[in-house]
This record gives sequence, structure tokens and C-alpha cells, in this order.
Amino acid sequence: MKSNRAGFTLLESVIAIALASAGLAALYQVYASSARAELLANDAEDAASLAQHLMATSRPGEGGETGAFTWQVETTATPGWDGLETVTIVLATRTGREYRVSWDRPVASGETP
Repeated sequence: MKSNRAGFTLLESVIAIALASAGLAALYQVYASSARAELLANDAEDAASLAQHLMATSRPGEGGETGAFTWQVETTATPGWDGLETVTIVLATRTGREYRVSWDRPVASGETP
């Protein structure tokens, strides 16, 4: 026997709402992870710009706080190479993420690493 009623049953409605909720939860997770990745990428970009600036303007042993970063410039002798030193800039964010940039350069006259 055919029913003349049109529409959805309560069970069909509950199932549809459950499926829609699961889909929205998955979309939210994708959004949250992409937002986190964007923040990390922005931090890395800012760290690279700051490191480039500090390479040109800072001296070994200096440190400070700039914007969202604290930084320190360290110098050590380069093992196995007389006359070379390794300069490392350590940048740390307020969230605890740390970036390190290192390069070797000739020891400046009158300085000791």
C-alpha cells in the first residue's frame, strides 16, 4: 500500500544531520590546520627577514628583543679551519619555536672567536 505522505522520516532526518555534522567537523579540522600552517609560515618569513637584517648589523655576543622574537648572536671557532669562525643567530618566538641561522666567515682582525 502506498502512502500519500511526502517528506522525510525522523530517522532519515537524524541520519542527515549526523552526516552533515561529521562533514562540518572534518572541514573545521582542515581549516584549523591550514590556519596553523599559515602562522608558522609567517613566523618563518619574519625570522628570515630579521636574520638577514641581523647578519648585516649585529655583532657577536649581542642579543635583544625585536617584535615577536628574542635573538642572540653567537660566535665559535670553526673546527678544522684556522682563521674562520661560525656565526649563529638564534631567534626564538614567544611560543617557543626556535630558528637558527649559521654561516662561516673569516675572523676579523683583533677578534678571537
